[in-house]
Formats: sequence, structure tokens, C-alpha cells
Amino acid sequence: MQTQNAKKKAGRPKKAEATKPKAEKKIVTTATFKEEARHGWNSEPDVCQFIGSLIKMNGYKNVLEIGVFEGETSVKMIEALPIGGKYTGIDINDYRKLDFKKAGKGWNFIIGESIKVLANMPEHHFDFIFVDGDHSWDNILPEFKEIERVIKPGGVIAYHDTIHIADVKKLIEYAHHYKYNTVTLNTSEGRGLSLIQR
Repeated sequence: MQTQNAKKKAGRPKKAEATKPKAEKKIVTTATFKEEARHGWNSEPDVCQFIGSLIKMNGYKNVLEIGVFEGETSVKMIEALPIGGKYTGIDINDYRKLDFKKAGKGWNFIIGESIKVLANMPEHHFDFIFVDGDHSWDNILPEFKEIERVIKPGGVIAYHDTIHIADVKKLIEYAHHYKYNTVTLNTSEGRGLSLIQR
């Protein structure tokens, strides 16, 4: 503690340290994905809750999310897993704001293009897959072919934005044509959630 009588140290005052400007995070894009992240990409809260409930009710052990963004749905998925369950998330960029460790249980986050990442995953591995990534037709059709390979027989695939984005709606029609059972639910913002199963 300095008293009034204490002398200040002599010498030159310290130079203010120059603060380095923070490096801007480069956003990765692809031939079909060129948008910058925006807040509206998060799934509606009712979708997050529903996905978590679906995992819990069915006891799904191996779940996959394509298009993680800030991680709101991811956390609900991780929390819903039974003991020994595993969550895997894929995104082309890391925008996560939520701490997956706090959600508990096993999880893995992979940065990369979904089609390339899926190509290196084992067949019939996942019980449930939630897709909310690049919604362009040129991406979701080849991505769906890989999803068909990694989903277990009888597993459920959920697609977000199936009411208001034409290419995703078209994919659900395509799946229905190829003998998938499909159901589309309205969501609080009218964006839609479709479940498909064969």
C-alpha cells in the first residue's frame, strides 16, 4: 500500500503497449456456399427442443449434425444422449459460441465440407442425422447420397428449412419418390422441419 509520504519511483514512464489488431477469421466458402454467417441461421428454439426430445425418446446413441453454426441445437442433442452416446457435428467453419463440454457426454466436432467428411465415415453408423447446412440443390443431393450410406437401417434423418427453401423441399419430395416415409412439420417461424425414414 502506498502512503502519501512514499516517493514515486524515478525513471521514464513506461510506453503504452501497442495492441495488436485481432486477426479477422476467414470464412470458408465452397462452389455452392458463399454466404456470410448471420444470426438468423440458428434453428428456432422449438426445433432445438424437438430434436433433443426425439433423441431422448428413441434412445439414439450415435447422432450426427450437419451445419452446427453457433451450437444451439448441438447442445440439446448432446444433452439428450444416453450414457455411452456420441454426438458428431460437421461444419465448414467454426462459429460455435456454446461450450459442448458443459453439455457433457461424448462429442466430436469436425471442420470440413460435409460430403468429403461423410465419405470417410463408416456405413450404417448413425441412428439419427440432423441436416441444416448448405441448402443448395448441388450440395444437398450428393450429400444425401452419403447420408443414405451412413444412416442405420430404420434411422431417422431430419431436414430443417423444408417449407421456405425450395431446394430442401425438393429433396424431401425426391426422398418420398424413392420410398422414404416423410412428414413435414411447421415450425414457429414457418421454416419447416421434415423427418424422413426408410
